[in-house]
Amino acid sequence: MKKFSIALVAALLCASLLTGCSSGMKDGTYKAEYKNADDHGWKDYVQVTVSGGKISEVDFDSINADGVLKSADPSYREAMEPVSGTYPEKFMKELEDQLISKQEVKKVDTLAGATLSTDSFKVLVTEALSKGAQKGNTATIIVE
Repeated sequence: MKKFSIALVAALLCASLLTGCSSGMKDGTYKAEYKNADDHGWKDYVQVTVSGGKISEVDFDSINADGVLKSADPSYREAMEPVSGTYPEKFMKELEDQLISKQEVKKVDTLAGATLSTDSFKVLVTEALSKGAQKGNTATIIVE
């Protein structure tokens, strides 16, 4: 019984120490982007601002070699909306709002019609927070 009690106290102590070390993000603005553009010439990126230890702003978009944002490209919207029922400006805003509201990327719901973009968003946010916000590293994180 004594050994069990000591082991339990030791386990609880270790858990409390690890919890304190892994929680909390440093205030700042953190960015992650893919190293290369996709097959259509778009490169996804995310910028996450942390204030008071919480996610306060998020900017998710894609940019092409001409500097055009996917969310502002009318031809992309015209091609996508009739097929999937959504378009970049709409689904990107929804993903950003979910992250601010839920404060955890794993709680962000996958959006119908934008599954690949949702997956990309989650990867980029995870990288920006784990390699940026957790460490106070404001350099752009490049994702392979």
